[in-house]
Amino acid sequence: MQVTIGTAPCSWGVWWADGTPSGTPWEIFLDQAAEGGYKALEMGPDGYLPTDVGQLREELAKRGLTICAGTACYEFAGMRSFAEARERVDALCRRLSAFDAKYLVTMDGSNMGYYGEFKQGLTADDWNRYYAMFGEMGRFTREQYGIETVFHQHNKTLIETEAELVRILEDSQLKLCFDTGHYAAVNGGWQQGDQSAIDFMRKYAAEIPYLHFKNVNGQVRRMILEEHLAPGDPKGQDVMCDLPDGIIDYVQFRDLLRALDFQGIGIIEQDVPNCTTAEAYEKAKKNLRYLQGIGLIA
Repeated sequence: MQVTIGTAPCSWGVWWADGTPSGTPWEIFLDQAAEGGYKALEMGPDGYLPTDVGQLREELAKRGLTICAGTACYEFAGMRSFAEARERVDALCRRLSAFDAKYLVTMDGSNMGYYGEFKQGLTADDWNRYYAMFGEMGRFTREQYGIETVFHQHNKTLIETEAELVRILEDSQLKLCFDTGHYAAVNGGWQQGDQSAIDFMRKYAAEIPYLHFKNVNGQVRRMILEEHLAPGDPKGQDVMCDLPDGIIDYVQFRDLLRALDFQGIGIIEQDVPNCTTAEAYEKAKKNLRYLQGIGLIA
């Protein structure tokens, strides 16, 4: 087993290019990622890190950091074809190529506030269009840049269930960036030791070269289920928690990765929308030390 470990701006509470919601400046993110023991980075929201290749290369080099992937989060639900995102994807891939990065992580970023009702109204033609877009994006990045687009499922968006992910594999021919926490937060329960993410990994391991390590707060998950919280409800924002403290047993997940002889990338990527920069930094260090402590990474 060989897991190339990294982190992402999301673990510092950065969801958007302007650094919100935490407001962490990109210089502080880079400083703390390096000081916390990380070596590889997912670039996060496009435009958060410097887009000038020379500047970014200099900033990374003086901190001993590398880029392992870019992040392409688009509102696919409002798009008619991949052509609407091609220019942004092209610019991002040119930047990734400059750092010899081999992966582009893409996910749906549609408005979660209305998403439940919207999704119920989709037709077969709508779904066919979405999967065709994903497939075209993957072919474009692979053929033009030699970059593998991996699809990241995200709760309360277009792609979140096992059936939807299977269609990604079958119709779009993309590999997956499997986010353990987001999968369990949609497809699992709330009890300690929930097996949903582990079962999915075991079943589809051949299609998963890229992981996001995340965990789910069982009590928040239980509240979401019992109170039928709507997407975006503030009470459910802290559903993700530190890796040692959630419903996914990472010792068991480690054993599975060893049995599979997993060779790929693993990003510690915790959603912390209500944390300060300092609090997020402590969590990022805690999560890294935990995975090292259980022998999942060196």
